[in-house]
Amino acid sequence: MLLFLVLEVLCIVFMTMTQNYHRQKRINTTNELVGRIYETGTGIGDYFRLGKINRELAEENALLRRQLAVTTDTTKSYIGVINADTVYEFIPARVVNNTVNRPNNYILINKGEADGIKKDMGVISSSGIVGIVSDVSQHYASVMSLLHSYTTISVRFKDSEQLANLRWETTNYRYGMVDDIPTHLRLQKGDTIVTSSYSYIFPENLMAGTVMELIPSPSGTLNKAKIRFATDFSSLKNVYVIHHTSKAEIDSLIQNQPKL
Repeated sequence: MLLFLVLEVLCIVFMTMTQNYHRQKRINTTNELVGRIYETGTGIGDYFRLGKINRELAEENALLRRQLAVTTDTTKSYIGVINADTVYEFIPARVVNNTVNRPNNYILINKGEADGIKKDMGVISSSGIVGIVSDVSQHYASVMSLLHSYTTISVRFKDSEQLANLRWETTNYRYGMVDDIPTHLRLQKGDTIVTSSYSYIFPENLMAGTVMELIPSPSGTLNKAKIRFATDFSSLKNVYVIHHTSKAEIDSLIQNQPKL
């Protein structure tokens, strides 16, 4: 009898590890469980700093209104923003877990499929860009942080309009690297870097960071620049998930483009 039970448990474990459907169910269940544990711990800590959190929320809402010209419908759970011909919805969420000191960092938020969150949605804070949704369960979502070796964001230098790519190439959560900078471009410390119009995950003109130091290319081709992220990842509490309402249409066009 004991041997039968042991064999049955092993079969279930192997099945969940080898079959995509069961593996995904296991990941979603884990996300839900871990999310609830972290959210409980976060809630206890928040109880003792409610005054500070309320002030931060008030400042954050005021800053978002100024930066994005937001008109809020208080009867809905999202903020609608019209930018050119594209409509974005900003879904507020709370960070329940976050890492900053690993090669690949993730953020867990307390919103999921039930709240309209989907994979590949952009995530921002009141200060700047944060990351991209990588996994979703019913009530929680995992966000691939900007502090991740696979994250690359299309950006531009605000003054010159020059396009470049932003990524994390350091071990410090405050700094990143901008690649593919033409040698003729003259940069100054403090120059602003924002999201470009080439990204359909993020609206354009969102703060990404500021230039700290230009790093010339040894071969004289394309330079790099060390930048300071606009977002302080060590103190993230409140974020907004971006729903690009035209993304499905854009994805369909890209997929149907003829292959050369």
